[in-house]
Amino acid sequence: MAQLTQPQSNSFEVGEVAPAGTFIATCLEVLDQFGVERPKFENPNEMEKLDVTRFLFGFKGQDGNLYKVQSYEFRISGSPKSNLYKFLSAWLGHPPAYGWDYCELKGQGGMISVAQKQSRDGTRTFASLNSISPVIEQLKNQVLPLEVFEANQAPQAPVSAPQAQLVNVPAAHIPANAPVPFPQQYNAQPPAPTRAAPQPVQPQAPQQGGVGSWDPSNDPNGNNCPF
Repeated sequence: MAQLTQPQSNSFEVGEVAPAGTFIATCLEVLDQFGVERPKFENPNEMEKLDVTRFLFGFKGQDGNLYKVQSYEFRISGSPKSNLYKFLSAWLGHPPAYGWDYCELKGQGGMISVAQKQSRDGTRTFASLNSISPVIEQLKNQVLPLEVFEANQAPQAPVSAPQAQLVNVPAAHIPANAPVPFPQQYNAQPPAPTRAAPQPVQPQAPQQGGVGSWDPSNDPNGNNCPF
């Protein structure tokens, strides 16, 4: 029996599109995925299973805001001709050692070059990580620690208990279990409400503002990969 399987997410949430330029960045995360099905480059009608990875970087822009940008998706391969091998060699300043876990680069710095590009259909702009190199010794103290980006995550607003006070609030926004406010100058008990208790308003997911981030489906084969 054929079954539908949930597609795997193969990219990071980067938020606002990063500005173009050269920045001292911090590796925030490494995303490894194994056995991912992809169309073959030489024959898109055939599928193959690949082990892939990508890197997420964070940096502070000239405006003082924090941004994120992700690398292209790399096939996990130790071949000196592979894009991953070339990327790691450029980042480290020397070829990576075999048997070494490149996930140890999480939290490490790198000098990255970022460009803004248009999607193929011209409807969206995304940030592209064009190059990477080691951070020179004199600038290593400017590499931001992971805690800076973790602290920048917007915390969820706490839910406060309803206040029994006179406020001009639309009835549609009053929870069903909220106490009915009543003027303090009256000693008598407030009359029972005759209207039906409204249902609580369901929260809506926030809409993404501005332009979207890069979607790897626009370039599934990494034809524009600079590495």
